[in-house]
Amino acid sequence: MNPPAHLHALSVSEQKRDAILAAALGEFETHGYRGTSMDRVAASAQVSKRTVYNHFPSKRALFDAIAAQLIAHVHQGSTLPYDPAQPIDVQLRRIIGQVVDLFVAPSFMSLARVTLVELIRSPELARGTYELFRERQTGLADWLAAAAGDGLLVVDDPVWAADQLFGMIKAFAFWPQILGDQPAPDAAMRARIIESTAAVFIAGHLPVRA
Repeated sequence: MNPPAHLHALSVSEQKRDAILAAALGEFETHGYRGTSMDRVAASAQVSKRTVYNHFPSKRALFDAIAAQLIAHVHQGSTLPYDPAQPIDVQLRRIIGQVVDLFVAPSFMSLARVTLVELIRSPELARGTYELFRERQTGLADWLAAAAGDGLLVVDDPVWAADQLFGMIKAFAFWPQILGDQPAPDAAMRARIIESTAAVFIAGHLPVRA
């Protein structure tokens, strides 16, 4: 049995939206935000300009969608359901490993390069993207809050602590690749990043036992 026509149309629409986003990412990466036009995006995506505007009413909306995609990747990569039956260090190492893999993935690097360049150039874009990031950065913060609620960690501000952990990871698995064109960490370096980051973070947030 064939699916209903409206479901098939929705699937095609989603495919076109994904093609437009992929094309826009490539154009922004090659030509920058100012050098990219909706005509160029339409040609690269092999769709009409009208189709592009049906999905994204402006170039700003297209950029915001790419930034939202980046933020969604961060949220997904840093989310792990809290498990009170699992040792806290085991769970934290798993989360750190997920985040390391996310931050050095080629697709994430492309998204990050495009958004970072334009955020530096445009304070207005930067403010909007930062606010969106703060609204949606809940996965790791929720896990930290749950661990603190069980008395396993001392975390006064889960969002602050999540930022702290992200910063520790990015020092070795993001900024060297973005700024220094360094390769992604190999297995040995990945293990070292995970172990050292988890050890330092846990040591700084362990409850004081009487």
